Amino acid sequence: MSGRTVSRRNTFLEIRRICYAGLPSVPLRRRIGDVLGSAVPSDGFTFATTDPDTGMLTHAVSEGIPRSLFDAWIDHLYPYHVAAEVLDMAREGPRVTNDCSHVTREVLQPAGMAFDLRSVLSEEGHPLGFLCLLRDRGDRDFNPDELAFLRRLSPHLLHGLRTAALLDKSISEDPRPPSDGPGVVVMDPKGHIVTLNASARSHFHDLRDLGPGPDPVPSAVASVVSQLVHLHRSLGDQPSSPLHAQLATRGHSGRWYRVQASLSEPDALGDATTLIVIEGAGPRQTAAVLTRLYGLTPREREVLTLAAKGFSTKKIARHLGISPYTVQEHIGNACTRVGVRSRKALLAQLFFDGYAEGLRA
Repeated sequence: MSGRTVSRRNTFLEIRRICYAGLPSVPLRRRIGDVLGSAVPSDGFTFATTDPDTGMLTHAVSEGIPRSLFDAWIDHLYPYHVAAEVLDMAREGPRVTNDCSHVTREVLQPAGMAFDLRSVLSEEGHPLGFLCLLRDRGDRDFNPDELAFLRRLSPHLLHGLRTAALLDKSISEDPRPPSDGPGVVVMDPKGHIVTLNASARSHFHDLRDLGPGPDPVPSAVASVVSQLVHLHRSLGDQPSSPLHAQLATRGHSGRWYRVQASLSEPDALGDATTLIVIEGAGPRQTAAVLTRLYGLTPREREVLTLAAKGFSTKKIARHLGISPYTVQEHIGNACTRVGVRSRKALLAQLFFDGYAEGLRA
């Protein structure tokens, strides 16, 4: 073997080891970013988690990404182009590409970047995150060997992300206990914060990104606001129903949050402010994320949703038009996937995993 081949193989083995080490999400992504550069050099990287339903960015770990580029990416590229692209790529399973569109190049060029490699990590069509590597205009584009290397890594990266998301502890190594109250933020039409309460400041710290420089607005909040602006522009000034955007995400403390954004009524000049509410996710929202992370089938999720509402086995069977034996089989399969032995333990794990700190408080 050549020296380059041996080095790349060693990098692969080290990243694979990291993915199966049971690390929290932030240390996992940071360490992968540190090691990956020896096999696939880049001038900047972002390893982000996403909301499985919408593809919206929930948390970013970055290095070498200028703050101006990160902001332009969130405000102009992400809501109109990347979120849909992430969802489209996710439907095809884990996928790696360096096919940089002209829309992406227009955002990269002012920051001196020219080449973009993306790996979307998905399960059953739902994206759990993506890895983005950038090179400046003085470098060469990512070559086929480097794309192949990322493709081989993708299943292991996906395993690491999914395992980290299911850890019943903080996603970071140095969390600060967040506020228990709902956070409220008001932004003007230009996206500047007009006012926010103390709980919002606490939640902002818990949801903070790592890498692109200091900013009071976490990417989870910025991506929800960007999505709302995108909906408003695409539907015009007279949508058929009030516009809102939302996602579920997890803070450094381990707490699950629901982030929601909506527009106020326009003022006399036709301008509307944006109202953002950040609050701890309830059992229903938490369970919706966890059932996907555990890889439960749609039918298993259906059965468990009814079980969580207090339906008996016979009532679930009648409601879904299946036999009681089949209901028990679905519950048994779900127990195996989640790693518990009883229906009661299964429901407790799905509804309260990642939520235990709040319950203890």
